[in-house]
Amino acid sequence: MVRVQLSKITCAVDAMLSPAIDEALADMAIPEAFIQRGKQVSFIEHAGLLGLGSRLALSGARAEFYRFYVPAEFESAAARRVAEAADLYLPGRGSLFAETVTLLAASEPVFDPARIASSCPDRGCDKPLDSHTVLCCIVQRGMGEALERTVLEMGLCVPVVSFGEGMGLRNKLGLLRITIPVDKEILYFIVPERVADFLEDLAVHKARLDRPGQGFIYRFNVRAYAVNLRVRSGKHNHAASMEQVISALDDLRGSSEWRRFAAAKPSRHGQHRAPAADSLVCLSLIAEEGSVGRFVRAAMDAGAGGATLVPLARRCYSDIFATGTGTSNARESCDLIIQRGISDAILDAVAAMGLFSDEVYGLAELSAVGHAVTYTPPVGAARP
Repeated sequence: MVRVQLSKITCAVDAMLSPAIDEALADMAIPEAFIQRGKQVSFIEHAGLLGLGSRLALSGARAEFYRFYVPAEFESAAARRVAEAADLYLPGRGSLFAETVTLLAASEPVFDPARIASSCPDRGCDKPLDSHTVLCCIVQRGMGEALERTVLEMGLCVPVVSFGEGMGLRNKLGLLRITIPVDKEILYFIVPERVADFLEDLAVHKARLDRPGQGFIYRFNVRAYAVNLRVRSGKHNHAASMEQVISALDDLRGSSEWRRFAAAKPSRHGQHRAPAADSLVCLSLIAEEGSVGRFVRAAMDAGAGGATLVPLARRCYSDIFATGTGTSNARESCDLIIQRGISDAILDAVAAMGLFSDEVYGLAELSAVGHAVTYTPPVGAARP
């Protein structure tokens, strides 16, 4: 097992833009990428009866999440190459952000610096990036609509939604597990860092995360290269959309600080907050389809809590990392929010279970978590 620090680039784009993303990654000879399916949620206006009045309904456009890794020195060039390939600077097309992670695998990924450099010429006009935060909210399937609608009404961001299967903690409940649905809805919100506290408190209230069994939310800081702000889809009545006007004002003002509408330090809830920021990490386990379950069980035996399983597709853009003929590229991923102090013990447990063996093509990823929110029983309360 090797450890290497890399930049992870995540791109959530309209599904129709996938060929452009694939072409850009192939030009850079990126070893591999993992793709997760989902949707970008926005408002669409429907005319009322006989054309009188109108109403706003939620609309979900098919999206794909690309996750791939590059050396830190190539992060900016690679991110901007992908953003330009899919024209993500236009509203409604998608978002792209990067973060620093530690990758653990059987062998170190091999990159082609010359291919990356030649595909991403330095234009010398990179503008500073605003500090952004990604909030990941996991709720029972079908329970995220009220939160999505509120976030869109306030113009905070365009929610990106995916679906998964709850596992781990639910499996410990015996017969009681039938009371907790297995299907989960995973909501991602990409917002300026200054409104992250406000949105987190809003999510706790709307999704009732301070109640038992309702869900979980965590957040992490990223470097955002493109953020989709098109909260309404459909036809335009003016030469420029409101999102384009906002983007132009951001450029003129040098940041999006002028858009702040909430207090910098909103009121805090009490018992539902997780430990301090530097004590939490996100451990992502990726392996061949059908094999992740046993690694999650090993992680839980070593002290991890619940987890959500999502299906992935692996795509290879370099001959070095191509799998053999007839080998499946179907993968599964599971994110576990754990205490930093037990991360090594959990990694040892999943390694002993064979995560890094040739049979499952497994890898693990460690990344920083700002903090997390879920229900915690009051001190002294009886536990089931």
